[in-house]
Amino acid sequence: MKCKFILYCLFINCLVLTSCTHSDELNDEQANDEILLDFNKFSLEKFDIPATILLPDETSNIGASTKVEVQHTEGDFIWNLKIGPNFELIINDWGNDKEILNAEIKKLKDLEFYKVKFIKKTPNTLMYERTLNVKGKKNASKKVGVEHKSYHLFIMKEINRIIYVLETRETGTTKEIAELQEKCINSIKSTIISK
Repeated sequence: MKCKFILYCLFINCLVLTSCTHSDELNDEQANDEILLDFNKFSLEKFDIPATILLPDETSNIGASTKVEVQHTEGDFIWNLKIGPNFELIINDWGNDKEILNAEIKKLKDLEFYKVKFIKKTPNTLMYERTLNVKGKKNASKKVGVEHKSYHLFIMKEINRIIYVLETRETGTTKEIAELQEKCINSIKSTIISK
């Protein structure tokens, strides 16, 4: 009798553990689906980049417009992707230069007029906060000047053996928009099927 009770308890524990694991997987999938609900797939193929990217739709508070504009001169290596006045990504074709991220880190460390704080630094991604260095701040009137803080991305993506760098505009953006842009950049998928 005692043996049957122990087996019964073990069986119930297995069922509970299995259902919890399955429930966690469903919750993760539901969370990903909810994140993707605010995005629409946009093809970059007609702009000579063999890829798609998920971009925010009208529910995402990025500005007045949700119409995607891509400015690109044929034969050039730079694309400017805009959605309204606040969401702008610059795409650069860097060929096969995999050291471009290290060069960007060095450039940022050498800036004189800005203080740079790295928020995320991986082999392919930089997210940083850039603050203007203000001299004479101690003697300035409290009514004068505003702290200029902006957020920036510099992300390398390899698409069909070509390194593309996607970055925020030079003036940067808000932290919320930068985080949204990072999700968009991470959603990029090549449209060329590898053999």
